[in-house]
Amino acid sequence: MLKFLLYAFLFFVAVILQTVIVPRIEIQGAQPSFLLILTVITALRHGSLAGCFAGFMSGLLCDVYAPVEWLGAFSLAYCTIGFVVGQIEESFINLSLFPKIIVLILADFLKDAIYYFSIGKTSDDIPKIIYSLTLPNAIYTVAIGAIFFYLLSLKTEKKVEMHKQGP
Repeated sequence: MLKFLLYAFLFFVAVILQTVIVPRIEIQGAQPSFLLILTVITALRHGSLAGCFAGFMSGLLCDVYAPVEWLGAFSLAYCTIGFVVGQIEESFINLSLFPKIIVLILADFLKDAIYYFSIGKTSDDIPKIIYSLTLPNAIYTVAIGAIFFYLLSLKTEKKVEMHKQGP
């Protein structure tokens, strides 16, 4: 129950960051996705079910801000990302910092591909969209996500050292 409350609080913080802070730190149209970072972290730490739930909730929030005719497109994209990334955790693959960053990059590109195909963009539009929107957003998201992954790895290393030392 405590973990659920912690992640509910983290989701609330990510929502505040995404809706209030991100528009102010936008760099030439590029915006980081704190909700994607939270979805990937949740999926890597707790598996596909938790990642799918976090992704669905993140996508639902993004759908609120999207045009009405595309309702559900972000939910589908984020939920899929949470599930796919969670499969990595369930395979018992312990990733270091660099592979986690690669997973975040791939998750960002896959999320946008799923989203753009689900809203009806043609395969002719996708390369242009990826170059002009996805790539800058992915770079920005990865730069911020790498900081979060690094801070989490420091916390995890401290826990491992405490277990090795014992009481």
